[in-house]
Amino acid sequence: MPGRIAGAFEALRRARRGGFIPYLTSCYPAPDESDRLALALCEEGADILELGVPFSDPLADGPVIQRATEAALRAGGSLRSALEQAARIRSLQETPIVLMSYLNPVLRYGPGAFARDAVRAGVDGAILVDLPPEEEPALWEALRDAGLDTIAMVSPTTAPARLPRIVQQARGYVYVVARLGVTGAGGADPEIESLLDRLRAATSLPRCLGFGFDLESDLARYRGRAEGIIVGSALLGKLLEAPGPREREAAARAFASAFRSKLEKFAAG
Repeated sequence: MPGRIAGAFEALRRARRGGFIPYLTSCYPAPDESDRLALALCEEGADILELGVPFSDPLADGPVIQRATEAALRAGGSLRSALEQAARIRSLQETPIVLMSYLNPVLRYGPGAFARDAVRAGVDGAILVDLPPEEEPALWEALRDAGLDTIAMVSPTTAPARLPRIVQQARGYVYVVARLGVTGAGGADPEIESLLDRLRAATSLPRCLGFGFDLESDLARYRGRAEGIIVGSALLGKLLEAPGPREREAAARAFASAFRSKLEKFAAG
C-alpha cells in the first residue's frame, strides 16, 4: 500500500496539478501558534507540509528562515518538540508531513530513536540537509526500514556521475535546489532545466523545486519538468511581517491559497 507522500503525488498526477509544499519552521513563533499556522496551511491546500527543525547552526538557511528559527529556539523549539508537533498535526490532518533537519540533532537524539518516534508521530519522510548519500549508511537504512521516505537533495553543482547514487537513496521525492546559495529570494540557476531532465532519466520519483520561489515566480518554464514547488522564505517573510497571531494566520492562509492557485495545470505537459 503506498504511503501518504506517494498517494499525494498520485492524486496530483490525476489532477494534472503541481504540488504545493510549504515549509514552516516548527515552533515558530511559539508552539500553540505554530500548530495553528501548520493546520491553516493544510486546510488551504498544502499537498505536503515540510516542518523545519530549529537548529542553532544552519548552513543553508537564509536570513528570513534564520529569523524564524531564532524565534522558535527562544520558544523552546527542538527536534523533540517538532516530533510532538507532528503528532498533534497528524491527529487532525492526513496531509503528508516531512521533517527537515540538519544531521546533528538527529545524531544527538539517536538515529534509531528518531526513526521510531517519527513514525509514531505520523511523520512520512525526512530531509537531512547536510547528509550526503555516501555517509551514515546505517542512518539511511534505519530511516527506510522504519517506513520513512528518505528525501535526497540535488543542486546545479551535483555532478552527473553522482545523480544515480543520490537517487538510489531517495524515496518519496527528490528535493531539487533551484539555485546556489542559501534560501531566500533569487532566480533559479540557468542550468536547472537540464538538471531536471537528467533527473527524469535517472529516476521516476517526483522532482520538487525549492529555494527562491515566491508569488511572483514564473513557473511556466518548469511545466512538465517538475512535479512540485517548495516554498519557505517567501511564506515565512509574510508571517514575520504580520503584527500578531490573527494577522499571521490570515497571511498564511492568503499565501497558501494564492500559491496553490499558481500550480493549477502546472504539471500538464
